[in-house]
Amino acid sequence: MNKKSALIATTLLLSVALAGCGGGEAPAAPASVQKAIPVQVAKAAKGSINDSTGIIGSFAPKETAQVSPKISGKIQSINLTVGQKVNKGDTLFTIDQKDIQDSIKQSQESYQVALANLKQAESGAAQSVQQAESSVDQAKSALVQQDNSITQSQTSLVDAQNSVRDAQNTLNRNQQLFSAGALSQSELEQSQIAYRKAQTAVENAQIALHNAQTSKESAQTTYNNAQKSLRLAQQKTGIDVARASVNQAKANLDTARSQLVDAVVKAPISGTISVVTGVQGQMVSAQSAVVSIANTNPIIAKVNVSESELLKLQVGSSVTVGVDSLNKRIEARVTAVNPVMDNDLKAYPVEISVPNGSGELKSGMVVTVYMKSEAPKNILVSQDAITEQAGKKYAYVVEGTVAKRVEVQTGQESAKQVEVTKGLTEGQNVVVKGVSLLSDGAKINVVK
Repeated sequence: MNKKSALIATTLLLSVALAGCGGGEAPAAPASVQKAIPVQVAKAAKGSINDSTGIIGSFAPKETAQVSPKISGKIQSINLTVGQKVNKGDTLFTIDQKDIQDSIKQSQESYQVALANLKQAESGAAQSVQQAESSVDQAKSALVQQDNSITQSQTSLVDAQNSVRDAQNTLNRNQQLFSAGALSQSELEQSQIAYRKAQTAVENAQIALHNAQTSKESAQTTYNNAQKSLRLAQQKTGIDVARASVNQAKANLDTARSQLVDAVVKAPISGTISVVTGVQGQMVSAQSAVVSIANTNPIIAKVNVSESELLKLQVGSSVTVGVDSLNKRIEARVTAVNPVMDNDLKAYPVEISVPNGSGELKSGMVVTVYMKSEAPKNILVSQDAITEQAGKKYAYVVEGTVAKRVEVQTGQESAKQVEVTKGLTEGQNVVVKGVSLLSDGAKINVVK
């Protein structure tokens, strides 16, 4: 309202007050001379209280990274400033590499020695296996020979036993003939000698068989021992030990080489440098962050919503994010809805992703998030547009150069707006400033 309008309004108020003090009503001015009352108007438009109710929150980075080296050492070079843009993979700083290069050299030498020891162990193991295989072959051959000796001894024993039986029969028959006087004494003695020789042959055959069986047992033991020796040689225990040494030396070499790679510290994400704590020559370790990076494109609007508000939201819901400090409103979408209530706030955390290619939006800025309502739309007007008298509510609409008072019915209200469910139509000009000075049919002057 300009100064001229304010002066007119003040004059009218003063006139009314003076009339009241005089104990009588001021005579109504003729319509032809009635002064126009300055007012401000707004078009009645459909909307929802939910659309205009904002939830206060703040911006936060989409992601942050506290960057520290994987190895301990002295910073060799660093050239970063707060606010500097970096891309994922850019070099942030380097660690002095002299000690690492010395370690690589030593590990390389140890690795070569371990390889030589492994080669020697493999060569010795091959010879041991070859000798053990030869011993097994020899023992197996000896075992086969003893099997043959046993077979031969068993055959000789059977022959000797048959000879004893034949000699026994001959001796019995000759003794009968000798008793009958049909055989001489010398012939009988020859039969007796032959029988004794046959018995001796059986005894010798039994001894030979026993010796052959004993020899086979010895040959079997030799064969078994040779096989054990072969298995031990084939296990290549010495090779396994040497190979383990090679693997350990290789691991040490790989570790040293990876440390050389880790000495060049790169950005894990794209974003803006937010903190730099390291300087050239400073000793650092994996326990202390040297650089912090914040990714603010997109930037995240974080708000906490009530249970009733949560029911209207889901991932993908469209909302409007207001940034009063920049006088901006940005259309965005919900990217995360926490189903677990924050017990301290008694509310549910919600995140909204907001594009920020220009970098104009900063972490920590206060934002107001306006939810989109799916409820039926009614007329929304300013709280200042509604007056109440005798339990009824009224608004003034503009008809030409006068204000017409109309009765209205209202619904939901917020701190600044009220929902009109009956009495107004979309597009009507409704008086929102200067309402207290109006009466039905009052002449008005619309000002901006």
